[in-house]
Amino acid sequence: MKSRISMFLSLAALTALSVCIPGSVYAQQNWKAELGAQSKDMGKQAIAFLPNELWIHEGDSITWTSGSGDIHTVSFFIAGQPYNDFTVGCPGFSPSGTSFDGTKCVSAPPLVEGQTFTVSFPKPGNYSLICLVHPHMTGVIHVLPVSATLPHDQAFYNEQAADQRNSLLTDTDKHRDMDDMLSAHLLANKNGVTAGIGEMNVTGAGFESLSVVRFLKGTIEIHKGDTIEWTNLDPALPHTITFGQDPANPIPPSGNVPLTLDADGVLHATISSHRDNVHSGLILASPENQVGVPQSPPGNTRFRITFTEAGTYNYICALHDNLGMVGKVIVRSY
Repeated sequence: MKSRISMFLSLAALTALSVCIPGSVYAQQNWKAELGAQSKDMGKQAIAFLPNELWIHEGDSITWTSGSGDIHTVSFFIAGQPYNDFTVGCPGFSPSGTSFDGTKCVSAPPLVEGQTFTVSFPKPGNYSLICLVHPHMTGVIHVLPVSATLPHDQAFYNEQAADQRNSLLTDTDKHRDMDDMLSAHLLANKNGVTAGIGEMNVTGAGFESLSVVRFLKGTIEIHKGDTIEWTNLDPALPHTITFGQDPANPIPPSGNVPLTLDADGVLHATISSHRDNVHSGLILASPENQVGVPQSPPGNTRFRITFTEAGTYNYICALHDNLGMVGKVIVRSY
């Protein structure tokens, strides 16, 4: 009899253990996701959470690992909170390992390649995921009760992230002469340079994009007195045209060299010396119009410079020169 009782108690203990362990394991699971991606030369940037939609249990956490030389944040705001940029943060920034339950905002500082940020989710809910550097970069985290069955496992998310990354970085439906356009050969008799291109993509959870952070045919040869026009063809990512000193604040145009406004609204500067510092400020498309919000003004997507003296002038995008977005203007005297 004693042995049967002992056996019964042992079986009961094992049964109880088998019931309790799964819930504990699920409640403590750490999921993995990626934060941006890039091509080997850093010229193509996937501006995306990879994947940008996950279903997890309450008590679980997610660790995002940055795969990009461009900066991104992992940020969660409370409902109705105004959007801040990455210099302001949440306001402020949170340590990795923080938790978010919808009552207090959370934000990583700007992260670069290899850095990680972990957030735990103690309360069920559907939470919007945003990047404060790229307002169009969004996602959703669905936090379900422990009793709920999750639709996907980590292997599924790994495969989805890889598919989305490859889809963005190997985009081939436009700009098929991209390799030629990204080369540093001279563009003669055409005084126009494309300052980056991009395409938007959408998933069930929000937006992501491909950005080519290069001056396409950015080495250009002109004659003294000619004017060059730079045009940003990226729908979401801003760029700058910067000659000389790198500005402390890249947002406004430089004030040390007079800037005029052409009749079509494009800022127009003049360079007459290698000592001149000319900075376009941010050139980018107009934000999308929204119901109940004042109409957006025309986008500032172009910048012009007239060169009055011969010489070789190097320039950069002050936001993305670390990724290789640089160019050169060769001004001939004849």
